[in-house]
Amino acid sequence: MSDTAPSAYRNNLEAVAGMLRALGHNATATPSGPVPGVPDQNALLEQCRQAAAFIRHCGHNAEHYRRCAADNPSAAVLAGAYEAAMRRAATVHRHLGAAVDLAIQCTTGTPAKPGSPAAELRRRQAEHSGIALESAERYATQGAEEVRAFTDRLPLAPPEAPVEAAHAPAPAATGPTRSRR
Repeated sequence: MSDTAPSAYRNNLEAVAGMLRALGHNATATPSGPVPGVPDQNALLEQCRQAAAFIRHCGHNAEHYRRCAADNPSAAVLAGAYEAAMRRAATVHRHLGAAVDLAIQCTTGTPAKPGSPAAELRRRQAEHSGIALESAERYATQGAEEVRAFTDRLPLAPPEAPVEAAHAPAPAATGPTRSRR
């Protein structure tokens, strides 16, 4: 990240990237549900809710910064970063939704007899739910890197005034000086 970008904007983008990383981490850390190897439906639904809330947050912020872009060159960069985060979070949400769908299919209905076509179908569904979660994590990580890359697009921060100028001596007194006793 650029050290010359305004720190508030840099921190803002780092927080957005961190949220994407958290969405991905949570996807791969989903505990198994009642059926071994099948992600817990309730945990997946909560992750879907979190992803949807993050999508809304990014959409609101992208819209806000687009409105401010004429007056603030950094706002256009932030709008782009929020749009990228929103796109990636939507992809993560889609993969989480696929995992929920597969988890529900694996855990509902009558149990299949071992070795039957129905048992093989459930095994593949469980496997694909894990693949969907891995994909969600991969897209979240890629999104976090994409958002972090926007920092380099931020306009340079104005140079700071030299330290000596900040502590200039007070002007000399022009009136008579008083002596202390």
